[in-house]
Amino acid sequence: MDVTDTEPDQSDPQAAALSSWGRYLRTFRRTQLGLSRSDFAELVNEQGRRQGINVACSERHVARWELGEVNRPNKTYRGLLAAIGAPDPATIGSPTPSSPPPPPHHTDLRPEPDERERETTLLEALATAVVGSPDILTPWLPPLDQGASEAPLGNTGQFDLDFVRSATARLREVDQSHGGSAVAESAVNLLTLTTALLARCRGEAREHSMLIASADLARLVGWAFHDVGDQYRARQYATLALFFARRAGADSLVASTLYVLGRINLIEHDPRTALRMFQLGQMPAQDAASSGESARLYANEAWAHAMMGDANRMRFALGRAEDEIARVGDLIDPWTRVFFTPGEFTGMQSVIHSEYALTASGPAVERYTLAAVEGAQASLAASAPGRPARSILFDNITIATGAFRLGQIGEAVSFANASLALTSQVDSGRVADRLGRMAQAATLSSPRSDVKDVCHAVRQALDTGTRTPHSPIEYQLATA
Repeated sequence: MDVTDTEPDQSDPQAAALSSWGRYLRTFRRTQLGLSRSDFAELVNEQGRRQGINVACSERHVARWELGEVNRPNKTYRGLLAAIGAPDPATIGSPTPSSPPPPPHHTDLRPEPDERERETTLLEALATAVVGSPDILTPWLPPLDQGASEAPLGNTGQFDLDFVRSATARLREVDQSHGGSAVAESAVNLLTLTTALLARCRGEAREHSMLIASADLARLVGWAFHDVGDQYRARQYATLALFFARRAGADSLVASTLYVLGRINLIEHDPRTALRMFQLGQMPAQDAASSGESARLYANEAWAHAMMGDANRMRFALGRAEDEIARVGDLIDPWTRVFFTPGEFTGMQSVIHSEYALTASGPAVERYTLAAVEGAQASLAASAPGRPARSILFDNITIATGAFRLGQIGEAVSFANASLALTSQVDSGRVADRLGRMAQAATLSSPRSDVKDVCHAVRQALDTGTRTPHSPIEYQLATA
């Protein structure tokens, strides 16, 4: 449920920003919390989750409030804003002590670019970077501590490079098994060290290898934050990965990073921008002759088309993905390998069919929901040792959600309980999001007591969060 703003102000947004509640909200966000609009929106969503309210506050919501396009959000949003200490729209003209008006000489009331304008600008910069200089991406890169400690263990550059590669591989395995929360902090620390190593590189061959290692690691960091639910930092680190990959001329890694950036847009419910990211990634994928990356990009294009309700383009993109998969040889880059673990592509197809069922109408709703359930079941059956635990959990959630929608309550409860049992292993914001969807489908499906028990268990899981039982990441890095 996306809670809609109410009472739009039809006056000039700039004039409204100078005199309305939006001015105080902007000051509160920037001076007291130090948050971007995106991060502030996520703070509102987090407060909603704590209260059991399903909202989808976005950067655009915050921009509309601050620019005076909406001077009085609806009751739900007003309650959530009050809970985080934001100024109350009812007290315009007499702000509370927690939200003082800014002194004129400290106030910058120039409007910030809204979410879509900033995204469009980044997309243009990415397109330029893919075919030209990556330096254009500098404004979007994350700050890194350049005072990183010296490289651990050994004195040669090759040993340092081996350490980074091995540690990245271990972090990738932990991410796939236990979720982005299990690796994000450690991966950032390793990336800080890696960029310091990169700065000390001398000689073209060594620098090239370190650039690729840095790009691979930065991509992993971006994916980890995407999985956590921090899309702002996910986008920053994925952009850094593309910056390094372009400097190295690593086309396959450029394509893989554009896939990550597209997935960020998908989870932000912006399939059109996601589609552009995936399509942009096809150029370096083809330059690298990487059928693996091209297949994954086509599969995700299908996901974007499904979100937009375009069944013909969805099916066409899935067909192209299958064609590319048939061309893949034995050599698959480490950042692409997970896509080719048994059951993975089938599981993705099931998610795509489930997504399309939400936009379809008539008999297509049941047909594609059933296809999603059957696809996820086939994915589980095809799974082999080594398949990511997170993917197996997603399959269980897909089956449970679809079964609830189909009225197959017994099967749905069984897979829902299996999903909940697996959440103790995976700490992932994406898992939490899909569990929420599952609970919503369950609530609408039946008043049975076992269904209510599932919904209660989901609420408990979302309230407490899941924590990985295996957290000796520093040990794994030290022994890489």
